Amino acid sequence: MKSISLFVMMLISTIAFAKIWIVDSNPGSTAKDFTNLQAAHDGAAAGDTLYLIGSPINYITTKVTVTKKLVIIGPGFFLNENVDTQANVLSAFIDNTTPGVCEEVEFAPGSEGSVLMGVKILGYMAVNTDNILIRRNHFKQEYLCEKSTVIINGSNVLFNQNFVEGSPGASPSTGIVFITAGKSGVIVGNNYLHHACSGCGGGAIALNSASTSSVEVFNNIFYGGIIVFNATVQNNLFRTSNTMTFTSSVVRNNSASAGVFLPAGNNNESNVDGFSTAFVGTGSTDGRWQLTATSIFKGTGVGGVDRGMFGGVEPYILSGIPPIPTIYSLTAPAIGEKNTGLPIQLKVKSNN
Repeated sequence: MKSISLFVMMLISTIAFAKIWIVDSNPGSTAKDFTNLQAAHDGAAAGDTLYLIGSPINYITTKVTVTKKLVIIGPGFFLNENVDTQANVLSAFIDNTTPGVCEEVEFAPGSEGSVLMGVKILGYMAVNTDNILIRRNHFKQEYLCEKSTVIINGSNVLFNQNFVEGSPGASPSTGIVFITAGKSGVIVGNNYLHHACSGCGGGAIALNSASTSSVEVFNNIFYGGIIVFNATVQNNLFRTSNTMTFTSSVVRNNSASAGVFLPAGNNNESNVDGFSTAFVGTGSTDGRWQLTATSIFKGTGVGGVDRGMFGGVEPYILSGIPPIPTIYSLTAPAIGEKNTGLPIQLKVKSNN
């Protein structure tokens, strides 16, 4: 998995050499360059970074089409549920308010090398070009939106450390994450993928990849089925008895809950009763999926790593905190003294 870290380094290495823009939709904020994502996209140059500040105000009103190489970074999500995240616990959310339109963001040709991390997207996103990094985001499918939450229509796309929630009214067959035909070098790792379709039975698909594409699928937690071809599937945990189709694929060191059956051999475990006690099960929306100290999935993945989204070389990060320093506590008096100034206490931590 060393290629993952190298891929990430190559994609975000331009941050230090490009202009950084502050995008802040909070009313009354003055330390900002833009108030919405579309204006920031239009005003930035290729290679620039857009920092979205946590806010109760939506960052878009219509679909944003990214046509240049940009690094788009938000503060993360579930920030009020996990400790020591951000001093401002609001997320930066993107929600297309155009009636009847579910698409929020498209990465179009010209945006190759772009990065999206730390934001919350209500609706679906389309990656229609190559070499895109989608990392540490919260995707929540819109109710009755007959689209996948994430459509990957490009090669060399890294989709990792994301928290993806489907809608009960979504189409069950397309897949919450859908990889179109003829794509290669797609990586889906260390995500939580939940298809929430009620009454869909075994047809609720969390990950669907076209027969002419290839994909690496590792260290995810699935609630919903999987359909892949030409894939390497390892260290995943499958929680539901949905469709399982692995064609021309290497399937190893995966575990499935009671009533779910994986291909025999290669250290795959089917019909496992221990799922109910394998996870912490309490706390934050994402933290509850951490393994307990005595979990049967610890150290049982390929190379001795843990199975599930918190295992491997690029484990899931709580709240999708981006890999930049964050201020998680700020204390300042309302009034300062002439002689002593305004004493401020900051608590800052670095993040991987």
